[in-house]
Amino acid sequence: MGKAIDDLEKQQVVGYILDLRSNSGGLLSTSVEIARMWINEGTIISTIDRDGEIDRQQANQRALTQKPLVVLVDGGSAAASEILSGALQDNQRAVLVGTRTFGSNTIQSVRGLGDGSGLAVTIAKWLTPKGRDIQKSGLTPDAIIELTEQQKQRLQTQRQLLGTSDDPQYGKAIEVLSRSLQKSL
Repeated sequence: MGKAIDDLEKQQVVGYILDLRSNSGGLLSTSVEIARMWINEGTIISTIDRDGEIDRQQANQRALTQKPLVVLVDGGSAAASEILSGALQDNQRAVLVGTRTFGSNTIQSVRGLGDGSGLAVTIAKWLTPKGRDIQKSGLTPDAIIELTEQQKQRLQTQRQLLGTSDDPQYGKAIEVLSRSLQKSL
């Protein structure tokens, strides 16, 4: 991600759309690292372990860009993509467009078993920078764009249409980004 942002900055892009729709996995550490590429200062995430100990991950003054950012999310956006989206939304660094995210705020660790299999154990939960617990409720986008069943089916079966004029959520992201760019002129 860092290399991609650097390359795009060299091309003098004016804004970004990050598509996290149907992104359901990922690591806590990676989501924090990516958030730091976009957020210059502030809290990224707070984790609470079973003993109630709170750990806050902070931005590190090393954001790669401050250009406008829109993030696409949906019900398939979960876990690490929700950590990133929540951090960007709560720090007012990005506008979220799409539909409500999945609502998964648990942190798990995989424990190896003697037979070579593993057991995922929940070790903590996380909260957004503003202290929101999104378990089951998810993140609500700033601009909600529901898709009809026909649109969902078409985009799922014809993935090449994502990020085109045939993608209503992407179209709204372009509109939001354009408005943001006009305000900054």
